[in-house]
Amino acid sequence: MIHFADVQLFIRVSELGNISAAGRTLGMSPAAASAALKRLEKRVDSQLFERSTRSLRLTQAGENFLGSCVQSQQVLEEGLAALKAGREQLSGEIHLGVPSDLGRDRLDTLLEPFRQRHPQLRLVMHLSDGLIDLYRNPIDLVLRYGLSQDSNLIGRKLCDNTRVLVASPDYLARHGQPGSVEELARRNCICFYRNGELFNRWRLFHQGQQREVTVSGDRAADDGALVRHWAVQGHGIAYKSRLDVEGDLQAGRLVDLFPDARGEPSPLYVAYPSRRYQPARIKVLLGYLEGVFGGGAISDKLRCGAGELSGTLLSNH
Repeated sequence: MIHFADVQLFIRVSELGNISAAGRTLGMSPAAASAALKRLEKRVDSQLFERSTRSLRLTQAGENFLGSCVQSQQVLEEGLAALKAGREQLSGEIHLGVPSDLGRDRLDTLLEPFRQRHPQLRLVMHLSDGLIDLYRNPIDLVLRYGLSQDSNLIGRKLCDNTRVLVASPDYLARHGQPGSVEELARRNCICFYRNGELFNRWRLFHQGQQREVTVSGDRAADDGALVRHWAVQGHGIAYKSRLDVEGDLQAGRLVDLFPDARGEPSPLYVAYPSRRYQPARIKVLLGYLEGVFGGGAISDKLRCGAGELSGTLLSNH
């Protein structure tokens, strides 16, 4: 039998990278913590950590086992909370990971009715354009653009979405409207670092043909909100998710440079760890997100709908 206390210790050691420090957080001596970790490794018949005099890191077996341990701990804690309350109530915290621009400009406003409807819930927003590890971070749900395969996560598509080439009216007044996609190679373009790599090959589709251009410019960032801010200020041309800039397009702060063309598809997904038990508060928020993105709360230019498949997140912007 695997002792839950040993599992808790394993999770803490993976977080802190130190057996003694992890043991202290659980009221255990260094010797007791070391013995408990060895007992767990013997029980699962696998080495969970690679040890040296200066470092401690998870083995591949440890990485695989960690996700299941974190899920088990969450399920047990949620079950105990439900028993203590006598019934499962819509209370507690929901940690939501969101791309920076989408979170600040769109989702925060869309979530306000949900907050008003469920005042006992506390929504914690984690804004980041980098991929978030749902097992190492206390994130319940994460919204991201795109999907790839990972059987440990469930992904639900919230909305179809595409990228769009945009610039401010001020920029166009000073530099003129580009006549073709290829002309962007000679323009000042604001680039985005996606998962640590420069995203500077931009594609558009028109009348069955694909146009691709490699761009450059004097500004780049790994924060989508900053890229959008620079574009609105007139510092160059940006290639953004339409979800992020639809308000700017409608208000005239940005202009769609090629309205008859279609940018790369970038559907919006919500993802969460695969498990049988899902707290009521998470189910309710999932349903709400599907409603606001798939039920006409965003632009009619974005074809929306909800589906479900296994996967993890491919891109963030």
